[in-house]
Amino acid sequence: MRGQVNTMLYEIMTILPSQYADTEVDGVIGTVTKVIEKSGAKVEKTHSFGKIKMAYPIERQRYGTYILFYVTAEAEMMMKLDSDLRLTDEILRHMSIARPEGMPKGEFKLVQYTPPLTTEGRRAGEREERSDRPDRGPRTQAADASGKVTTEELSNKLDQILDSDIMKNI
Repeated sequence: MRGQVNTMLYEIMTILPSQYADTEVDGVIGTVTKVIEKSGAKVEKTHSFGKIKMAYPIERQRYGTYILFYVTAEAEMMMKLDSDLRLTDEILRHMSIARPEGMPKGEFKLVQYTPPLTTEGRRAGEREERSDRPDRGPRTQAADASGKVTTEELSNKLDQILDSDIMKNI
């Protein structure tokens, strides 16, 4: 048992910053592959999902290029690989999980993040027209073309409003 090497298949999802153009992504994948192989793991397969909007900004980035790596490595190597990936400037975030069942056979696709529905049945972040605000109507003649109001006009308008409120309460 001492000479036996126990390797497992791991899935590593990485997010690259949006600063890389689609033509540069292959070079960055090569750089990340070298980092993975330097730590003693072997890259079996890579899959690029393209540029996708993230659920929340990471380091002021709203979009990221998602790359999936299938890697075979020993369990002891994964700790070193994790710290190497964390120190790599080309990667915003990464996550690795063990795949004891092997590589998936079918194809799958990532879609952009859609916020969940709120209790009102709207998407979070959607704005609605506010119907509870009164219609302000056209501007009165109190303001001239420059939008300035004199203190006398303002005082007359305030008196008019206060008088109408007092009369409603009587």
